[in-house]
Amino acid sequence: MRIKLIRALDAAPGFRVISHASDLPATYTSAEAMEPDIVLVSRELTLLPEFSLMRSLFRALDARWIPVVHQGLLGAPPPPSAAGETAGDFPEIDTAQVPEVIRAQISAAMRQALPRRQTVAPAQIRASGSLKPGKLILLGASTGGVDALLAVLSAMPADCPPIAVVQHTGQGFSESLIRLLDRRCALRVEAAVDGMELRPGRVSVAAGCPGHMRLKSNKPYRIAVEPGPMVSGHLPSVDALFRSAVPAASHVVAALLTGMGRDGAEGLLALRKAGATTFGQDESSSVVYGMPRAAWEIGAVGLQLPLGDIAGAILRACAQSSEEGRVAS
Repeated sequence: MRIKLIRALDAAPGFRVISHASDLPATYTSAEAMEPDIVLVSRELTLLPEFSLMRSLFRALDARWIPVVHQGLLGAPPPPSAAGETAGDFPEIDTAQVPEVIRAQISAAMRQALPRRQTVAPAQIRASGSLKPGKLILLGASTGGVDALLAVLSAMPADCPPIAVVQHTGQGFSESLIRLLDRRCALRVEAAVDGMELRPGRVSVAAGCPGHMRLKSNKPYRIAVEPGPMVSGHLPSVDALFRSAVPAASHVVAALLTGMGRDGAEGLLALRKAGATTFGQDESSSVVYGMPRAAWEIGAVGLQLPLGDIAGAILRACAQSSEEGRVAS
């Protein structure tokens, strides 16, 4: 199917196939690096749980995607649980069609996709007061987290306090995810490494790595990336990061973003009880209101906010003294 599509497109002027891949991690890496206008995706791949990361990437790149089916499957409805997840930006393509028809479909999609490209960088938010030294920002996310992290991190100024992030994702996606975040933000975004110092203007990300990221020292903040069993069903785990920061809680501002399950809820509660300022993404702006809901229901969230308000709230909290933060939380 893939080879037939490549031949159909390469045989006509106006098209350029910049990459092809046989699985989602390779597709993610190629799309992140090359920023295509259109991505053709086999419907079978759209049924995998990891495809939620692909949809987030496509939105971040303002790329359009089209589902592709094998001969004889055109029009067959996807499984009920995936009905809303497999609908692409344009009608699906059947590889049983002649090359001329395939090219016509993609040409029509290209004409609609190109004018919609976004070129305006998001505005960065400034705190109403000066940012207090010694603050530390912690973020946790799962399903829908790529969009959420882009929204929060791209709004942060280059001099914001150090940030540590745990994002649930499969292995094979982490490097491309980190490059995407780094390209879209004023901050320097890096993969979490054992012994790394958390510095202002930098983001350390644990995603798809075989270890938990934990805070192991206070001022200067350093992290450990330690192998071990799953915590709250995940490796790396948001709970593991949040709990490790309890000794520094009076300096911590933590937010739990969209995601399935409850990883991060108990750790956020421990942080709030120890004096941290805590936020949770609200239901209306969450792709999956699981982790933030669990944290809200047990009293771990000091303030629940729409995604678009979280970066500003974090910066305002970072402009407060530790004593003010404890009162506000």
